[in-house]
Amino acid sequence: MQLDPTFAGGYYLAIVLLIFIVVLSIRYQTIQVWRYFSRNRWPVLIDLPTTSREKAGKLAAYEASGEVGRMSVAVVPESHIMYSTVSVWMHKIWNSAFHFVGFESMEFNELVLLLLFITLNLVFLLLPFENGASIATDLVNRAAHVALANAAFVFPLATRNSVFVTLIGVPFERIIKFHRWTGRMIFFMIALHGGTQIQQQYSATKSINQALFGDNQYLTGSLAFLSIIIIVITSHAVIRRFAFEAFWWSHFTFIFFIIFGVLHNEWFGPYVAFGISLYVVDRLIRFVKSNIKSIKIVNIEPIQTGVTRVVFERDMHYEAGQYAFVNFPNLNAPLSLVTWHPVSLSSAPSIEDDGIPLHTVHLKAAGGFTKKLYEKARNQSGMSPGVLKMKFDGPYGKPSLEFSEQRTVMLVAGGIGVTPMISILRDLVDKQLSGLPLATQAIYFIWVVPDIDSYAWFASELQELLHRASALPDNKYIIDVKVFLTRSQTTPSSIFFQGRPSFDFLLKSVKDFHGSGDIAVGVCGPAVMIKEVKNSAMARSDRYGLVNVHSETYEL
Repeated sequence: MQLDPTFAGGYYLAIVLLIFIVVLSIRYQTIQVWRYFSRNRWPVLIDLPTTSREKAGKLAAYEASGEVGRMSVAVVPESHIMYSTVSVWMHKIWNSAFHFVGFESMEFNELVLLLLFITLNLVFLLLPFENGASIATDLVNRAAHVALANAAFVFPLATRNSVFVTLIGVPFERIIKFHRWTGRMIFFMIALHGGTQIQQQYSATKSINQALFGDNQYLTGSLAFLSIIIIVITSHAVIRRFAFEAFWWSHFTFIFFIIFGVLHNEWFGPYVAFGISLYVVDRLIRFVKSNIKSIKIVNIEPIQTGVTRVVFERDMHYEAGQYAFVNFPNLNAPLSLVTWHPVSLSSAPSIEDDGIPLHTVHLKAAGGFTKKLYEKARNQSGMSPGVLKMKFDGPYGKPSLEFSEQRTVMLVAGGIGVTPMISILRDLVDKQLSGLPLATQAIYFIWVVPDIDSYAWFASELQELLHRASALPDNKYIIDVKVFLTRSQTTPSSIFFQGRPSFDFLLKSVKDFHGSGDIAVGVCGPAVMIKEVKNSAMARSDRYGLVNVHSETYEL
């Protein structure tokens, strides 16, 4: 079948992108089947180096001056080579982080995918021209169809209950980056198509009104293009971070993009119909999940420095490190009826009280919604359950590393970024104490906070975990907690240190202590901290073991 060349570019691009998704799906599902059949294999727990728990807790001792002290290790284990030099360098390059204006920070593997995506679009835009059409006309019309091919995928890429989670295992918080890439590609292709058409019409009529709204074709095209312009401008990282409401509400102009797009081109509807259907299904699922299942708030209390702790009861299954969107409809109605906030679950999946599933979230007062919540909790301390209503949309997310399959784990948190990390810590300790098939033997928990008041957010939880972990045999398990106070001149106990940590030295200390073996690092906090941890992880990856990093952000 001979396709019109202007239509063929978008058609074949959509087919290639679909094939790419199918290949990734087959790969992911194969891995999941393998994990299913190997899930009950009991790992062999080796004897750790012959040093006491107290000495192990001082692997990275810091002097009061903030400078690194000498390590205290009784026996350093013998190391053996695990990887080739080529494998190590491939790991370092593949996971190196970059920053590009307009694309924010990304790892090298993401950069490769982005370049591949751009290349595919350019290839199908610039394929050989046929049927005697002029280069200018063919290119302009083909750009519109390439934009439509991208529009077929842009809507499901923005869904929380995404089909991509099931198919290729990529959750919302990571797939949303591909949504942004696709949206920008649509903008550039429509700008090429619409801008050229408008310029040609203006050259012929010398009228801006005629060029933009001369007939139904130009009118609907211009209005669809205006919708895209609004979305692209308000979706910039600066707007998302400092004026989230403006980003959120302006994004709904996509409805006008669909309406005017359908009126503008007959192929618009067939291209986007399936993607829009998935988006509608996602919205329905979110509505059902957040409204059908009841939430009972057990306790809500203000903690130092503007953090609100909410304990609630809900029957659900989730994994450590996952997050959700919460809503308190009667907090400040009517605005609070539609105000949702992303927050990590700070409890572990196994935390229960007398068989009742209890879960916790900690929300830091950073914006209008969270400040209002904190003020209400503080002014009505000890409020009875039922005063504040809560809706819960989730859980979502999936750590990129299986921490329970790693022998050595380091969890790094900055400020309120501790919530997903402490959930993972709790889960690992619970599994160790329960004797479940768990490979993790050594856990290093690093938390950077301004002062001791911030430490109070999770002081009782950490002390309880350390107390419970003390029952574990010293030769099989290490639980090491370090809290760095950046604005304090005192250190209340041995787990506290002044100043900011050297993540490079911490990783070197852990590697020296354990010898050969990979290290799994989880980090959540400021962008500067995440970048430093990633750079240190790549620097400390060698032939004796690789350092793999999973980072958590709320970049929507």
